[in-house]
Amino acid sequence: MLNKIPEQLNKMARAVIEHHPNTYNCQIFRKVVTRTEPQTMGGIAVLDSEDEESITFEFICNGFALQTDTFQASAMFDNQGANNGFSVESKFVIAPENIDLVIKKHDIVYLLLGDIAKLAWEVTVTETVLNIPPFSVRYIMNQRDDLDII
Repeated sequence: MLNKIPEQLNKMARAVIEHHPNTYNCQIFRKVVTRTEPQTMGGIAVLDSEDEESITFEFICNGFALQTDTFQASAMFDNQGANNGFSVESKFVIAPENIDLVIKKHDIVYLLLGDIAKLAWEVTVTETVLNIPPFSVRYIMNQRDDLDII
């Protein structure tokens, strides 16, 4: 009985994300290690995929991303057209086209700004605000300016 509540909340959240006027279309990519030689140093020397040098990014699926940060004051651009943003870290809720997809740490989410640009964000932490499974997941992501496509 109790699991019906989070299921319905997740369905509602997905509908809001897909139809919200501030939602971005997005593309989700997963980091893949391309190293062919075996790992020789053991598990203690390699902490996670951030330590790998030979990597590529594989397209997973399209989706929708909605930023959920509360507004905070920040510096304006010189032309007074927009703010610079509070920090390089933001919270997003994401609705992938593939409902069963589990977004993982170090996945790259490109926010599509029409045909002009793709802004890269990396998932650093997943969190939930609901303590009953299936959880409603929110992603804390960092900007990856080095991966932006303009």
